[in-house]
Amino acid sequence: MKDSEPRWKRNLKRKKLLLAATLLSALGSGLTGGICGDQDPRPDLNADRLRTGSFTYRTLVDGRAAGESRIGVHRQENSGNFVFSNLVTGSFSQSWEAIASPTFAPVSAKLSLGEGAAARPIFELAYNGNRVVGFVVPRKEPSEKREVSEAVSDDTVDQRIDWATVMALKEYVEGQKFRFHVYDPGTGNSPVTVQVGKTETIAVPAGSFDTVSLLYQINKNNGQNTPRGFW
Repeated sequence: MKDSEPRWKRNLKRKKLLLAATLLSALGSGLTGGICGDQDPRPDLNADRLRTGSFTYRTLVDGRAAGESRIGVHRQENSGNFVFSNLVTGSFSQSWEAIASPTFAPVSAKLSLGEGAAARPIFELAYNGNRVVGFVVPRKEPSEKREVSEAVSDDTVDQRIDWATVMALKEYVEGQKFRFHVYDPGTGNSPVTVQVGKTETIAVPAGSFDTVSLLYQINKNNGQNTPRGFW
């Protein structure tokens, strides 16, 4: 079956996999083992376990430089909420920002494609309890701006920061399974299942890091399943 997903989304997913591989070591706290537990519908998630700051990564396509990504993780002093952002330059230029509570309850999210004066908004979302409102502009039909007003489940995380969510557990127990939902204005409120794999030490040019493998799958409302592996 032909994949109807836009090319920019497929490229973004590939980039997020590469970023998550580094972020789990760079931002996450220490990994703790234990005995296998039952599936937890919503584990103890706490963004305070993440390392805050700015992190810059190169984008490589077929071994060639294609731009950079600058990811920011910061805590707002007044509200205590966390601000996650990503500024992507080069071939996949875009920027996004997602704000969430320390337990990853979504507050807002926005995405723009392009750089500088050429940047154009794709969506802006505001969450309030079990509801999300805002707008989305279809990439193929930029003149067809659509209003967003939908109900979301209690365990929803904005899809921009699903990678941060799975990095914020207190411990990683091999065999443990848990689930939550993510929201994206293109695919709606989709369930996610996560299974924790083995922990191991990997060596890369930046050094040696303790890592854990996670099998992560989004079951999208449009019928597409998106299995992904995080380390």
